[in-house]
Amino acid sequence: MAARETGQPLKTSLTIVFDERRADSRAFALRARMAGACIVPLNDDIGALWFRTLLPAAGSGRSALGGLTTHADAFLIARFASGIGMRMTRRAIDARRGPGALVAWRLDHAPVQTG
Repeated sequence: MAARETGQPLKTSLTIVFDERRADSRAFALRARMAGACIVPLNDDIGALWFRTLLPAAGSGRSALGGLTTHADAFLIARFASGIGMRMTRRAIDARRGPGALVAWRLDHAPVQTG
């Protein structure tokens, strides 16, 4: 019997993107991995990261992406993800504003509209 038929929610897989250069981001990823998430380090080519790693991970309608990255990295990943129907569902900005501030974010698939 499927989870939906039993009234239990379907499990969502989570992939976390982190910046290896930033201690806070590495710690965030470590905690996420301990909670069962898949973790993926950022690299200098966001496009390649999206097409090679994140798009395949996000392909299922039951997957989510998240991370603790700079605003620019979060923005670019969100733009790529919007192309497959994902949207930003959570976002929190580091209190230490400035060019190096980190943003915690999560992208989920938009709910399917029926009827």
